[in-house]
Amino acid sequence: MDIKIKYGVMALGIIIFQTILKTIGIVITGSLSFLSESIDTIVDIFFVSLMLYSVKISLKPADYEHMYGHEKIDPIGALIQGVILINLYVLLLYNAIQVIINGTFSVVSPEIGLQLIVISFLINIIFSRLLIRKGRQRKSLALEIQGMNLFQDSLRALLVVMSFIFSLLEIYFLDPLFSIILSAWIIFGALKLVKKGVKDLTDVNPINSLILERLRTQIFDIDHVNGVEDIKVRASGNNLFLEVRLAVEDHISVVHATEITKVIRLKSKELIPYYNIECIIEMNALSGEKSIGENLINLIYSIYLNYINILNIKDVSVFTIEDQLFVSLILIVDNSLSLNEAHKICTDFENEMKSQAIYLSRIITHIEAAQRLDNIEPKEITIRKKNSG
Repeated sequence: MDIKIKYGVMALGIIIFQTILKTIGIVITGSLSFLSESIDTIVDIFFVSLMLYSVKISLKPADYEHMYGHEKIDPIGALIQGVILINLYVLLLYNAIQVIINGTFSVVSPEIGLQLIVISFLINIIFSRLLIRKGRQRKSLALEIQGMNLFQDSLRALLVVMSFIFSLLEIYFLDPLFSIILSAWIIFGALKLVKKGVKDLTDVNPINSLILERLRTQIFDIDHVNGVEDIKVRASGNNLFLEVRLAVEDHISVVHATEITKVIRLKSKELIPYYNIECIIEMNALSGEKSIGENLINLIYSIYLNYINILNIKDVSVFTIEDQLFVSLILIVDNSLSLNEAHKICTDFENEMKSQAIYLSRIITHIEAAQRLDNIEPKEITIRKKNSG
Protein backbone atom coordinates (compact mmCIF):
# COMPACT_ATOMS: atom_id res chain seq x y z
CA MET A 1 0.00 0.00 0.00
CA ASP A 2 1.33 3.43 -0.93
CA ILE A 3 2.34 5.46 2.14
CA LYS A 4 0.03 8.34 1.16
CA ILE A 5 -2.97 6.00 1.10
CA LYS A 6 -1.80 4.38 4.35
CA TYR A 7 -1.74 7.71 6.20
CA GLY A 8 -4.96 8.74 4.52
CA VAL A 9 -6.70 5.65 5.94
CA MET A 10 -5.23 6.39 9.36
CA ALA A 11 -6.52 9.97 9.15
CA LEU A 12 -9.98 8.71 8.23
CA GLY A 13 -10.02 6.37 11.23
CA ILE A 14 -8.98 9.15 13.61
CA ILE A 15 -11.55 11.57 12.21
CA ILE A 16 -14.36 9.02 12.55
CA PHE A 17 -13.34 8.50 16.20
CA GLN A 18 -13.17 12.29 16.75
CA THR A 19 -16.59 12.71 15.13
CA ILE A 20 -18.18 10.21 17.53
CA LEU A 21 -16.44 11.87 20.48
CA LYS A 22 -17.47 15.40 19.51
CA THR A 23 -21.03 14.47 18.58
CA ILE A 24 -21.49 13.10 22.08
CA GLY A 25 -20.06 16.34 23.47
CA ILE A 26 -22.40 18.53 21.38
CA VAL A 27 -25.48 16.52 22.43
CA ILE A 28 -24.53 16.65 26.12
CA THR A 29 -23.36 20.29 26.37
CA GLY A 30 -25.27 22.15 23.65
CA SER A 31 -22.24 24.46 23.30
CA LEU A 32 -22.16 26.60 20.15
CA SER A 33 -18.36 26.92 20.27
CA PHE A 34 -18.10 23.12 20.51
CA LEU A 35 -20.49 22.84 17.56
CA SER A 36 -18.42 25.26 15.45
CA GLU A 37 -15.24 23.34 16.23
CA SER A 38 -16.88 19.96 15.65
CA ILE A 39 -18.68 20.59 12.35
CA ASP A 40 -15.32 20.86 10.59
CA THR A 41 -14.35 17.43 11.95
CA ILE A 42 -17.68 15.86 11.00
CA VAL A 43 -17.46 17.19 7.44
CA ASP A 44 -13.85 15.95 7.31
CA ILE A 45 -15.17 12.39 6.92
CA PHE A 46 -16.24 13.39 3.42
CA PHE A 47 -13.06 15.36 2.81
CA VAL A 48 -10.70 12.58 3.87
CA SER A 49 -12.64 10.14 1.69
CA LEU A 50 -12.19 12.60 -1.18
CA MET A 51 -8.51 12.89 -0.29
CA LEU A 52 -8.06 9.11 -0.41
CA TYR A 53 -9.76 9.01 -3.78
CA SER A 54 -7.60 11.85 -5.11
CA VAL A 55 -4.40 10.22 -3.80
CA LYS A 56 -5.36 6.92 -5.41
CA ILE A 57 -6.06 8.62 -8.75
CA SER A 58 -2.91 10.75 -8.57
CA LEU A 59 -0.77 7.61 -8.26
CA LYS A 60 -1.88 6.37 -11.67
CA PRO A 61 0.77 6.74 -14.39
CA ALA A 62 0.29 9.09 -17.31
CA ASP A 63 -2.00 7.77 -20.03
CA TYR A 64 -3.40 8.86 -23.39
CA GLU A 65 -6.06 11.10 -21.84
CA HIS A 66 -3.82 12.51 -19.08
CA MET A 67 -0.38 12.79 -20.65
CA TYR A 68 1.07 14.79 -17.73
CA GLY A 69 -0.27 12.36 -15.11
CA HIS A 70 -3.21 12.61 -12.70
CA GLU A 71 -1.69 14.72 -9.88
CA LYS A 72 -3.98 17.69 -10.60
CA ILE A 73 -6.77 15.83 -8.75
CA ASP A 74 -5.02 16.93 -5.52
CA PRO A 75 -5.69 20.69 -5.87
CA ILE A 76 -9.19 19.98 -7.21
CA GLY A 77 -10.00 18.23 -3.92
CA ALA A 78 -8.51 21.16 -1.98
CA LEU A 79 -10.63 23.60 -3.97
CA ILE A 80 -13.84 21.64 -3.31
CA GLN A 81 -13.02 21.38 0.39
CA GLY A 82 -12.38 25.12 0.70
CA VAL A 83 -15.63 26.10 -1.06
CA ILE A 84 -17.76 23.77 1.09
CA LEU A 85 -16.16 24.97 4.33
CA ILE A 86 -16.73 28.62 3.44
CA ASN A 87 -20.43 28.08 2.79
CA LEU A 88 -20.92 25.92 5.88
CA TYR A 89 -19.22 28.28 8.31
CA VAL A 90 -20.96 31.36 6.97
CA LEU A 91 -24.19 29.66 8.14
CA LEU A 92 -22.67 28.84 11.56
CA LEU A 93 -21.45 32.42 11.87
CA TYR A 94 -24.94 33.68 11.15
CA ASN A 95 -26.40 31.29 13.74
CA ALA A 96 -24.00 32.46 16.47
CA ILE A 97 -24.84 36.11 15.76
CA GLN A 98 -28.56 35.30 16.04
CA VAL A 99 -27.99 33.66 19.45
CA ILE A 100 -26.22 36.81 20.70
CA ILE A 101 -29.04 39.02 19.39
CA ASN A 102 -31.71 36.83 21.00
CA GLY A 103 -29.73 36.37 24.24
CA THR A 104 -30.36 32.60 24.41
CA PHE A 105 -27.12 31.45 26.05
CA SER A 106 -26.93 27.86 27.30
CA VAL A 107 -24.15 25.37 28.07
CA VAL A 108 -24.91 22.11 29.94
CA SER A 109 -22.37 19.87 31.74
CA PRO A 110 -19.28 21.91 30.74
CA GLU A 111 -17.02 19.58 32.75
CA ILE A 112 -17.82 16.64 30.41
CA GLY A 113 -17.32 18.85 27.36
CA LEU A 114 -13.94 19.98 28.73
CA GLN A 115 -12.75 16.38 29.14
CA LEU A 116 -13.85 15.41 25.63
CA ILE A 117 -12.23 18.43 23.95
CA VAL A 118 -8.92 17.84 25.77
CA ILE A 119 -8.83 14.24 24.49
CA SER A 120 -9.60 15.49 20.97
CA PHE A 121 -6.87 18.14 21.25
CA LEU A 122 -4.16 15.64 22.20
CA ILE A 123 -5.07 13.28 19.35
CA ASN A 124 -5.07 16.10 16.80
CA ILE A 125 -1.82 17.74 17.86
CA ILE A 126 0.13 14.47 17.55
CA PHE A 127 -1.33 13.12 14.32
CA SER A 128 -1.46 16.47 12.50
CA ARG A 129 2.31 16.98 12.75
CA LEU A 130 2.84 13.47 11.40
CA LEU A 131 0.58 14.09 8.39
CA ILE A 132 2.20 17.46 7.58
CA ARG A 133 5.68 15.93 7.66
CA LYS A 134 4.71 13.01 5.41
CA GLY A 135 2.81 15.29 3.04
CA ARG A 136 5.85 17.54 2.55
CA GLN A 137 8.16 14.56 2.10
CA ARG A 138 5.88 13.05 -0.57
CA LYS A 139 4.88 16.37 -2.18
CA SER A 140 1.25 15.47 -1.53
CA LEU A 141 -0.93 18.55 -1.21
CA ALA A 142 -3.83 16.38 -0.02
CA LEU A 143 -1.91 14.88 2.94
CA GLU A 144 -0.37 18.22 3.88
CA ILE A 145 -3.75 19.95 3.79
CA GLN A 146 -5.32 17.28 5.97
CA GLY A 147 -2.45 17.60 8.45
CA MET A 148 -2.85 21.40 8.53
CA ASN A 149 -6.57 20.96 8.99
CA LEU A 150 -6.05 18.71 12.03
CA PHE A 151 -3.44 21.12 13.42
CA GLN A 152 -5.85 24.03 13.10
CA ASP A 153 -8.46 21.86 14.83
CA SER A 154 -6.00 21.58 17.71
CA LEU A 155 -5.56 25.36 17.95
CA ARG A 156 -9.29 25.96 17.66
CA ALA A 157 -9.90 23.40 20.38
CA LEU A 158 -8.06 25.72 22.79
CA LEU A 159 -10.81 28.30 22.30
CA VAL A 160 -13.42 25.66 23.15
CA VAL A 161 -11.41 24.75 26.25
CA MET A 162 -11.56 28.41 27.30
CA SER A 163 -15.30 28.50 26.59
CA PHE A 164 -15.92 25.49 28.85
CA ILE A 165 -13.74 26.97 31.60
CA PHE A 166 -15.81 30.16 31.52
CA SER A 167 -18.98 28.03 31.49
CA LEU A 168 -17.80 26.26 34.64
CA LEU A 169 -17.66 29.75 36.15
CA GLU A 170 -21.23 30.27 34.86
CA ILE A 171 -20.13 32.85 32.27
CA TYR A 172 -22.19 31.58 29.32
CA PHE A 173 -22.41 34.62 27.00
CA LEU A 174 -18.82 34.05 25.79
CA ASP A 175 -19.75 30.72 24.18
CA PRO A 176 -21.35 32.22 21.00
CA LEU A 177 -18.51 34.78 20.82
CA PHE A 178 -16.00 31.94 20.70
CA SER A 179 -18.19 30.30 18.05
CA ILE A 180 -17.95 33.47 15.91
CA ILE A 181 -14.17 33.55 16.31
CA LEU A 182 -13.88 29.86 15.35
CA SER A 183 -16.16 30.29 12.33
CA ALA A 184 -14.23 33.33 11.07
CA TRP A 185 -10.95 31.46 11.61
CA ILE A 186 -12.10 28.47 9.57
CA ILE A 187 -13.51 30.70 6.79
CA PHE A 188 -10.15 32.46 6.54
CA GLY A 189 -8.33 29.10 6.38
CA ALA A 190 -10.76 27.85 3.75
CA LEU A 191 -10.09 30.94 1.60
CA LYS A 192 -6.38 30.16 1.74
CA LEU A 193 -7.18 26.58 0.76
CA VAL A 194 -9.17 27.76 -2.25
CA LYS A 195 -6.36 30.12 -3.24
CA LYS A 196 -3.78 27.32 -3.06
CA GLY A 197 -5.98 24.99 -5.10
CA VAL A 198 -6.50 27.64 -7.78
CA LYS A 199 -2.77 28.39 -7.77
CA ASP A 200 -1.88 24.74 -8.46
CA LEU A 201 -4.59 24.34 -11.09
CA THR A 202 -3.46 27.44 -12.99
CA ASP A 203 0.18 26.24 -13.08
CA VAL A 204 1.74 29.08 -11.11
CA ASN A 205 5.52 28.75 -11.28
CA PRO A 206 6.70 27.06 -8.02
CA ILE A 207 10.43 27.68 -8.63
CA ASN A 208 12.28 30.75 -7.38
CA SER A 209 13.29 33.12 -10.19
CA LEU A 210 16.92 33.15 -9.00
CA ILE A 211 17.14 29.37 -9.43
CA LEU A 212 15.70 29.58 -12.96
CA GLU A 213 18.10 32.40 -13.86
CA ARG A 214 21.02 30.36 -12.58
CA LEU A 215 19.83 27.39 -14.64
CA ARG A 216 19.51 29.64 -17.70
CA THR A 217 23.11 30.84 -17.25
CA GLN A 218 24.46 27.32 -16.84
CA ILE A 219 22.62 26.11 -19.94
CA PHE A 220 23.98 29.03 -21.97
CA ASP A 221 27.52 28.05 -20.93
CA ILE A 222 27.12 24.61 -22.53
CA ASP A 223 29.19 24.18 -25.70
CA HIS A 224 27.31 24.78 -28.99
CA VAL A 225 24.44 26.62 -27.26
CA ASN A 226 24.03 30.10 -28.74
CA GLY A 227 21.05 31.18 -26.67
CA VAL A 228 18.36 30.14 -24.19
CA GLU A 229 15.22 31.48 -25.82
CA ASP A 230 12.74 30.36 -23.17
CA ILE A 231 12.39 28.32 -19.96
CA LYS A 232 8.97 27.30 -18.67
CA VAL A 233 8.03 25.14 -15.70
CA ARG A 234 4.82 23.60 -14.47
CA ALA A 235 4.36 21.39 -11.41
CA SER A 236 1.99 18.51 -10.94
CA GLY A 237 2.28 16.95 -7.49
CA ASN A 238 5.87 15.75 -7.06
CA ASN A 239 6.60 16.07 -10.78
CA LEU A 240 8.08 19.15 -12.42
CA PHE A 241 7.90 19.57 -16.18
CA LEU A 242 10.75 21.74 -17.43
CA GLU A 243 10.43 23.08 -20.97
CA VAL A 244 13.56 24.61 -22.50
CA ARG A 245 13.82 26.18 -25.94
CA LEU A 246 17.38 26.60 -27.16
CA ALA A 247 19.19 28.14 -30.07
CA VAL A 248 22.05 25.80 -30.98
CA GLU A 249 24.70 25.87 -33.67
CA ASP A 250 23.37 24.37 -36.88
CA HIS A 251 26.44 22.25 -37.61
CA ILE A 252 26.30 20.02 -34.51
CA SER A 253 25.59 16.31 -34.81
CA VAL A 254 22.79 14.29 -33.22
CA VAL A 255 25.35 13.02 -30.70
CA HIS A 256 26.14 16.59 -29.64
CA ALA A 257 22.44 17.40 -29.35
CA THR A 258 21.93 14.34 -27.14
CA GLU A 259 24.83 15.40 -24.91
CA ILE A 260 23.32 18.88 -24.51
CA THR A 261 20.05 17.27 -23.41
CA LYS A 262 21.84 15.06 -20.86
CA VAL A 263 23.75 18.02 -19.40
CA ILE A 264 20.56 20.10 -19.07
CA ARG A 265 18.80 17.27 -17.22
CA LEU A 266 21.76 16.85 -14.89
CA LYS A 267 22.01 20.58 -14.11
CA SER A 268 18.26 20.92 -13.52
CA LYS A 269 18.26 18.03 -11.05
CA GLU A 270 21.20 19.56 -9.19
CA LEU A 271 19.46 22.94 -8.86
CA ILE A 272 15.94 21.57 -8.20
CA PRO A 273 16.51 18.33 -6.24
CA TYR A 274 13.11 18.25 -4.51
CA TYR A 275 11.09 17.38 -7.66
CA ASN A 276 11.02 14.54 -10.13
CA ILE A 277 12.03 16.50 -13.22
CA GLU A 278 10.98 15.70 -16.75
CA CYS A 279 12.81 17.83 -19.33
CA ILE A 280 11.17 18.81 -22.60
CA ILE A 281 13.90 20.34 -24.75
CA GLU A 282 13.39 22.02 -28.11
CA MET A 283 16.47 22.91 -30.14
CA ASN A 284 16.27 25.49 -32.88
CA ALA A 285 19.20 25.37 -35.25
CA LEU A 286 20.81 28.79 -35.22
CA SER A 287 24.01 29.31 -37.12
CA GLY A 288 27.32 29.42 -35.31
CA GLU A 289 28.94 32.80 -34.73
CA LYS A 290 30.50 33.01 -38.17
CA SER A 291 27.32 31.92 -39.93
CA ILE A 292 25.25 34.27 -37.77
CA GLY A 293 27.34 37.16 -38.97
CA GLU A 294 27.03 36.11 -42.60
CA ASN A 295 23.26 35.70 -42.34
CA LEU A 296 22.82 39.03 -40.56
CA ILE A 297 24.99 40.96 -43.00
CA ASN A 298 22.98 39.53 -45.90
CA LEU A 299 19.75 40.44 -44.14
CA ILE A 300 20.91 43.96 -43.33
CA TYR A 301 21.94 44.70 -46.90
CA SER A 302 18.82 43.15 -48.38
CA ILE A 303 16.69 45.44 -46.18
CA TYR A 304 18.95 48.41 -46.93
CA LEU A 305 18.16 48.12 -50.66
CA ASN A 306 14.52 49.02 -49.92
CA TYR A 307 15.43 52.42 -48.43
CA ILE A 308 16.46 54.94 -51.06
CA ASN A 309 17.44 57.54 -48.44
CA ILE A 310 19.95 55.20 -46.77
CA LEU A 311 23.16 55.78 -48.71
CA ASN A 312 25.33 53.18 -47.03
CA ILE A 313 25.83 50.99 -43.95
CA LYS A 314 29.12 50.67 -42.10
CA ASP A 315 30.70 49.33 -38.90
CA VAL A 316 28.32 46.40 -38.53
CA SER A 317 29.12 44.50 -35.33
CA VAL A 318 27.44 41.39 -33.93
CA PHE A 319 28.09 40.38 -30.33
CA THR A 320 26.59 38.36 -27.48
CA ILE A 321 26.28 39.34 -23.84
CA GLU A 322 25.49 36.24 -21.78
CA ASP A 323 22.68 34.59 -23.78
CA GLN A 324 21.54 37.70 -25.68
CA LEU A 325 22.49 38.56 -29.26
CA PHE A 326 23.09 42.19 -30.24
CA VAL A 327 23.90 43.97 -33.48
CA SER A 328 25.17 47.52 -33.88
CA LEU A 329 25.62 49.48 -37.11
CA ILE A 330 25.83 52.96 -38.59
CA LEU A 331 23.34 54.11 -41.20
CA ILE A 332 24.59 56.74 -43.65
CA VAL A 333 21.56 58.79 -44.68
CA ASP A 334 20.98 61.60 -47.15
CA ASN A 335 21.93 64.90 -45.50
CA SER A 336 18.92 66.60 -47.05
CA LEU A 337 16.64 64.73 -44.61
CA SER A 338 15.27 66.40 -41.50
CA LEU A 339 16.14 64.92 -38.11
CA ASN A 340 12.59 63.53 -37.70
CA GLU A 341 12.70 61.94 -41.17
CA ALA A 342 16.08 60.35 -40.43
CA HIS A 343 14.87 58.92 -37.11
CA LYS A 344 11.73 57.54 -38.74
CA ILE A 345 13.77 55.77 -41.41
CA CYS A 346 16.06 54.38 -38.69
CA THR A 347 13.08 53.13 -36.66
CA ASP A 348 11.46 51.50 -39.70
CA PHE A 349 14.78 49.82 -40.55
CA GLU A 350 15.13 48.43 -36.99
CA ASN A 351 11.53 47.17 -36.89
CA GLU A 352 11.97 45.36 -40.19
CA MET A 353 15.16 43.73 -38.92
CA LYS A 354 13.44 42.64 -35.69
CA SER A 355 10.57 41.08 -37.60
CA GLN A 356 12.95 39.02 -39.73
CA ALA A 357 15.58 38.23 -37.08
CA ILE A 358 13.49 37.56 -33.98
CA TYR A 359 16.46 35.99 -32.18
CA LEU A 360 18.08 39.44 -31.87
CA SER A 361 17.81 40.95 -28.39
CA ARG A 362 18.60 44.48 -29.45
CA ILE A 363 19.59 46.50 -32.52
CA ILE A 364 21.80 49.52 -31.81
CA THR A 365 21.68 51.97 -34.67
CA HIS A 366 23.59 55.23 -35.19
CA ILE A 367 22.91 57.79 -37.90
CA GLU A 368 25.42 59.75 -39.95
CA ALA A 369 24.62 62.22 -42.72
CA ALA A 370 26.42 62.35 -46.06
CA GLN A 371 25.94 63.62 -49.58
CA ARG A 372 24.48 61.22 -52.11
CA LEU A 373 27.58 59.65 -53.72
CA ASP A 374 28.44 56.24 -55.05
CA ASN A 375 28.34 53.76 -52.20
CA ILE A 376 31.59 52.37 -50.93
CA GLU A 377 32.05 48.74 -50.09
CA PRO A 378 30.87 47.90 -46.57
CA LYS A 379 33.39 46.99 -43.93
CA GLU A 380 33.70 43.40 -42.82
CA ILE A 381 31.37 42.34 -40.01
CA THR A 382 32.90 41.78 -36.57
CA ILE A 383 31.58 39.32 -34.00
CA ARG A 384 32.30 39.37 -30.27
CA LYS A 385 31.11 37.36 -27.28
CA LYS A 386 31.01 39.34 -24.04
CA ASN A 387 30.30 38.73 -20.37
CA SER A 388 27.85 41.00 -18.54
CA GLY A 389 30.30 42.11 -15.89
